[in-house]
Amino acid sequence: MKSRRFWVTAFCFYLGILFAISMSAYLKIIPTEIARFPYYDTILHFLLLGIAAYLSHLALNKRQLHILNTALPLAPLIVFLFCIIDEIIQKYTPHRSADMIDLAADICGIILFTWLAEKTPIRRVSNIK
Repeated sequence: MKSRRFWVTAFCFYLGILFAISMSAYLKIIPTEIARFPYYDTILHFLLLGIAAYLSHLALNKRQLHILNTALPLAPLIVFLFCIIDEIIQKYTPHRSADMIDLAADICGIILFTWLAEKTPIRRVSNIK
């Protein structure tokens, strides 16, 4: 249980960081210096949402959803759902723009980091003494 607690805590902390970054983008207070880096937005989408998928998958103990005899990881699906919602909201926000390349970067990050989470062993701590 202690192992899972670590991942839940890490995910909650990261979710706060992700929320702050997202709100900064919507409020247009992200430093303009970052725009000097080529493809920074796409790279950040890949990394930020990939890390969210990684941490959430481990926080939910790699829980899966079974649809039509196919096991799909639950937490990364939730992260993907929020990506779609965010892109839709961006379409109607004056300072943001919906971009299919950003969504593709989100999906690639989610897939890669979910795969990495699957390869990460979760230490099982027994409560039996």
